[in-house]
Amino acid sequence: MTDLRLRLALPAALLAAALTAACAGPAAPERPNLVFVVLDNVRSDRLSLCGYERPTSPFLVQLCGREGSRCTCDAQAPSSWTLPAHASYFTGAEVPQHGAGKGGDDEGNVRLGPGTHARPLDDALPTLAETLGERGYQTVLVSGNPLVSPASGLTRGFTTVRHASFFGEFSGPGLPQALEDALESVEPPSESAAPLFLFVNIANAHRPWPGVPERVDWLPPRLMLSFPQKAGRPNPQRRSFITGTMDPDEAAELVAHLGDVYDFSVRSADRTLRLVLRTLREGGWIGGERPFRVVVTSDHGEHLGERGLMGHADPYLYEELTRVPLAVYGSAPIPELPRQIAALASYDLLLDGRPRRRPVRALAFASDTWPRWYRPGLGSRPGAAIWNGSEKFVSHDGEILRYDLAEDPGELAPERWTEEETVAELEALLAALEASASGEPPSPEMLELLRSLGYL
Repeated sequence: MTDLRLRLALPAALLAAALTAACAGPAAPERPNLVFVVLDNVRSDRLSLCGYERPTSPFLVQLCGREGSRCTCDAQAPSSWTLPAHASYFTGAEVPQHGAGKGGDDEGNVRLGPGTHARPLDDALPTLAETLGERGYQTVLVSGNPLVSPASGLTRGFTTVRHASFFGEFSGPGLPQALEDALESVEPPSESAAPLFLFVNIANAHRPWPGVPERVDWLPPRLMLSFPQKAGRPNPQRRSFITGTMDPDEAAELVAHLGDVYDFSVRSADRTLRLVLRTLREGGWIGGERPFRVVVTSDHGEHLGERGLMGHADPYLYEELTRVPLAVYGSAPIPELPRQIAALASYDLLLDGRPRRRPVRALAFASDTWPRWYRPGLGSRPGAAIWNGSEKFVSHDGEILRYDLAEDPGELAPERWTEEETVAELEALLAALEASASGEPPSPEMLELLRSLGYL
């Protein structure tokens, strides 16, 4: 690890030290069971919890209506795809501090699946599971997303691991069954038993999306939609849409089809969340004698045709890709959540039931595939976004843009922004992001800027 990466890792190490202190004090019965659920690929604006007109999240509505629960629809994910977002959630570090998720065939990157190579989570950064395990927690991971695996480094510290080998394997009853199997490997709940830290990734809303059956009364019947890729080449249908060569009527129908199967899959994820929490309650892990705390969020959203984009894992940090839900409830009162919050606060909520004051921002590496698959330059620059109330500042294809989300929630009227302090902060974030993955140190001037802004 370069000197810069060691410097960037310092905040994560400090957070881990805080975690150690937090877990060291109370007697064993006072340590709560901790449950962390990521609703993979779920964006806030497609949840009925957040005002969407379709009934996509009835259980989340019920969960957030419980006395003592705290929920917001305005959390911002730390990045645009699974690996960097989960790495942040598991370490408490922002993307430039851990560097995980830089795509391509660079030295140090690993194969995570067909056509997917990326930098794994650095072994030097302690994870939440490792620290809790050292403090006597039983640590269990169940993931419907195959990228949450030993290869990515995300399972480090979990003593029991069940992860899908392909997307869709743990859809339907698959994930609740995998959870039941995993819990059989740990000591059952009792006053003298070790506490549990459980992580669950529910990937029902991730591509491939199953079709909508005729019995569903709030959606039209739809066929499965998956955009399959062969031999590392782009899917022709998706490529035609993103490049703008698709017939307009066909494109409109594809967007409608995509929206329907996505909404149906979000409803499926909501149903699976209900089954997961029911399993835990019936097993005595939550709602029993031991205190407990449950945190639910998402790792990122999904472009569903807006602005000619489809998918995720790109550097275009629009609200449909970054704005996610955040919910927390437990046996003890939870403080009110700020209306706008970094979803990375999940880390803090798990530790002590209250969020730290964190800057609200997201970062995404440049895409290694989009410029080759769709058109030169598309997604070829990294992205960064900073939120300040209704103001959002974004580095977009090398330009600094400002959005007023109160007046322009669809982000259709950007203003080019030149104010020096904001431009400097975004440039510092991008420099730290690139340095964390490349190993190439930034200039002395940029190092000084990073230091002045508190990133070193």
